Amino acid sequence: MNIELVEKMVLILFLIIFTFQDIRKKEIHTIGVVLFYMIIVDIQIYKFLTGININFGDMILGICSGVLLLPLSKLNILGEGDAFVFIGSGAILGLNGNILLFFISIFIVSIYALFMSVYCMIKKRKIKGMQVAMLPFITMANCIIWICI
Repeated sequence: MNIELVEKMVLILFLIIFTFQDIRKKEIHTIGVVLFYMIIVDIQIYKFLTGININFGDMILGICSGVLLLPLSKLNILGEGDAFVFIGSGAILGLNGNILLFFISIFIVSIYALFMSVYCMIKKRKIKGMQVAMLPFITMANCIIWICI
């Protein structure tokens, strides 16, 4: 089996698991994130040992792009779990892929927020303080990237 396919399957599997956790409790389990990272490291070690070319620079920059999102979680702009997921996806997708994943997911969640705003205006409900689970939109963006690109 192609190792890139394995990487994609690992990413989508963990995104789906994290999505269900995020929808239910607005948080993801730390043990899941640690397991996600351990599997990513295992895949990279396998690639190294079998002589498959690894672009370490792109992988490190992808991880750093996820780390840069951590301060946004302190400002309640993005969840901390979302930032940790972007760190892992950066190791798999690299810098450009991770940035693309981030912006597509922000675009999709913006459309959702627009519809929720209109719905709340019609129903005369307050939108202030509403929390939105971001991981379903990250998962959707990941699927869009793999289908379209």
